[in-house]
Amino acid sequence: MRVLFFVLLLFAFAPAAIAAEEYICPMHPHISGEEGDSCPICGMTLVPKVEKTPDNTGHEGHSTDASEGALHIDSSYVQALGVKTAEVTHHDFGRNIRAFGKIAPSTRLEYAVDVRTKGWIVDLPVDAVGDTVKKGDLLFTYYSPDLMTAQSDFLIGSKIGGAEQRLRLYGMDEKAITELKKRGKFFEETPFYASADGTVSMLNVRKGAYVNEGGSVLKLQDFSRLWVNVDVPVKDIQFLAVETPATVTVPETGDSYETSIDFIHPVNDPQSRTVMVRLILDNPGGVLKPDTYVDAVFKADVQSRLAVPAEAVLYGGMGAYVMENISDGYFNPVMVETGITADGLTEIKSGLKHGQRIVTSGQFMLDAESNLRGGMAAMGHDHGGADMNGMEQPEPAMKGMDHGQH
Repeated sequence: MRVLFFVLLLFAFAPAAIAAEEYICPMHPHISGEEGDSCPICGMTLVPKVEKTPDNTGHEGHSTDASEGALHIDSSYVQALGVKTAEVTHHDFGRNIRAFGKIAPSTRLEYAVDVRTKGWIVDLPVDAVGDTVKKGDLLFTYYSPDLMTAQSDFLIGSKIGGAEQRLRLYGMDEKAITELKKRGKFFEETPFYASADGTVSMLNVRKGAYVNEGGSVLKLQDFSRLWVNVDVPVKDIQFLAVETPATVTVPETGDSYETSIDFIHPVNDPQSRTVMVRLILDNPGGVLKPDTYVDAVFKADVQSRLAVPAEAVLYGGMGAYVMENISDGYFNPVMVETGITADGLTEIKSGLKHGQRIVTSGQFMLDAESNLRGGMAAMGHDHGGADMNGMEQPEPAMKGMDHGQH
């Protein structure tokens, strides 16, 4: 009976950590397993992990404060490695959606000049496609018996309602009607003036040509504002809306222009699996030309995000991580969950908090140094804990990593 009671006491006061010893890779401390296992990354045999004691001290009595288990580098060596740090903070940025587009004339700035009575082109000052005109410039003069009759009726019975409106229906513009009132007699050759600034984009007649009723004489196109038709993949349309900012770049010149979405086509192209998105560019100097191919970048879903410089994030077999600067000379790898990357920033969804400091330059050297010291620690363990020239050998650890993963 006494023997049984003694055995029960031994079990009651035995340490709770009699569980199976955990083994980790000295080169990649986030890899854990059982005795005899090998690291899937480097092939090294896993070594026992040094556990902390209940009195908050670790191996050889080292304190387990914030720097416990961290990589310690002398300040002079930190400078030699070119280590630079930055604070984890919030930035306003979003997705950069890239697509290709093509410049096109705006159909809203296209003006057709037609005649509504049959007749002949008498004078044609604008006689070639590409000629530019200003609003009010003379385009051509037109001999039409029907139009002369309408003018005569207007002058004789100008007080009769509808006579002036009839002239407008025959195609006479306000400038020509005003001149008719001042002259007091009809035009044998009725003038037609430009209704807006523009360039002749189509010319269907020549001087002396006969034109049927309703015939199209020419078209004017205003190129001071242009459209950019961009084909955006269907998968990215969900992030875009009217007035979403965009940057348009002409590859041939390298010139960039800031604009925003004017229109999103309601139907996608079933063959290319894209949706046409229209942008508008001001072109006062006429530098931009229709049919020019361009690159477009849309700044979508812009919001405040916790982020770090993109170059600060390292990627290993178990995921993304950064090197945290705990204090002067102390560094520790921290597993993070990343989001979008844009404008040189990577979103951090978990693993870091606002205000922490992380390494943005030299982190590859720190990571290599950490792995090297872990390997030397393993060599010391394999040789009975031989003194490794006094080098500090912290316990390898990766914050945020579940050591139960294999």
